Amino acid sequence: MTAIIVSHRPADPGVYRFDLISTLRVGWRAMRRHREAHRILVALSRKPPRLLRDMGIDPERLYETLDGTFDEVGPAHLSRLLRSHGET
Repeated sequence: MTAIIVSHRPADPGVYRFDLISTLRVGWRAMRRHREAHRILVALSRKPPRLLRDMGIDPERLYETLDGTFDEVGPAHLSRLLRSHGET
């Protein structure tokens, strides 16, 4: 069982800072998390669509997520129906 401690004051007052440096740090960390998540999506998008489906990931939604970015997935990863539509 987990115990929850409820207090009217924060445990460490040094954690809650509101100066310029702290704001920049928070922004920098958020940007790094966003870029890491994007790298993971790019790495997944380069896997075969069948493997993605086996992992429980919809490949088309993954490709839509990267649509318009520099790492956009080319037509080689799209379904056979979409590839044949572009060739006619």
